[in-house]
Amino acid sequence: MSTSLPPVVLSRNVWVDLYAETGITAGTQLIIQNIGKDEVVLTESATQPTSGYGLNRLPSRKYVTNEPANVGAWAYSSFGSKLQVEAA
Repeated sequence: MSTSLPPVVLSRNVWVDLYAETGITAGTQLIIQNIGKDEVVLTESATQPTSGYGLNRLPSRKYVTNEPANVGAWAYSSFGSKLQVEAA
């Protein structure tokens, strides 16, 4: 069993590439838990989202898994938050 990765800290109003931040290979299925107190927006995109993107809202203390072989995983928080991200 591998050691858990350090949490990903989301600064206010900044998109964060979850694969780049964690070192997990892009396209690997992720388990993402919001361990912060504020809601987070998640989207799949090869590059930083700008407009017209689909999204999923992740409330505090909830988790989600993304689809395997996705093109990229990005997170955003208006107030800042913290995510625990692991390879599935």
